[in-house]
Amino acid sequence: MVMASVGRRATWAFMLAFGIAGCSGVGGIDSSLVSPISNDDTFATIGYLWGGVRSAISSKREPDVGPFSLALSFKLPCTRGGQGSYQGTLTGTKTATGGSGTLSITASLAACQFDDRSVITTISASGVTAIGTIAIVNDTWGDINIHMVAPSVTVNGVACPGGVDVQLTGTTPSAPPTSTGTSCGRTGAVALP
Repeated sequence: MVMASVGRRATWAFMLAFGIAGCSGVGGIDSSLVSPISNDDTFATIGYLWGGVRSAISSKREPDVGPFSLALSFKLPCTRGGQGSYQGTLTGTKTATGGSGTLSITASLAACQFDDRSVITTISASGVTAIGTIAIVNDTWGDINIHMVAPSVTVNGVACPGGVDVQLTGTTPSAPPTSTGTSCGRTGAVALP
């Protein structure tokens, strides 16, 4: 009996670390903490904040050979009201076969409403930053390593304790990244859409 309990704990720790936990709702985010923001709303918040960063990056094609400085700007499609905007730069150097860029984006969302499956979610966030690197492989954006922070966030009118502080890693800006860190008082690793 003790061995089975230890085995379950080890399996849970493994699944949590790799973002594939099998609990109800979204797996990978720590559900043992009491937070006024649900796992699903926490997941939607991280995904929506990242969606704006990804769209700002994807609006620009990788540059020609040489140094580059791309201005980034994106308005969130707050389909049910509110507003959200992202501004920043992507600077770096590209060679014939690759290169890399340094990302620096700031954003703010004011009562941005969107449909999350069958639920309308409203997010407000100030002081959002996304800073990191994006590789260039041949003629396309490659691996990402981005630190995204949103110190002041509300979800459906409820304060998100501790805000969002996550590291996003992935194979390209357009591929689903893994988010590792703390969001709304919950810690874990989860694959974003």
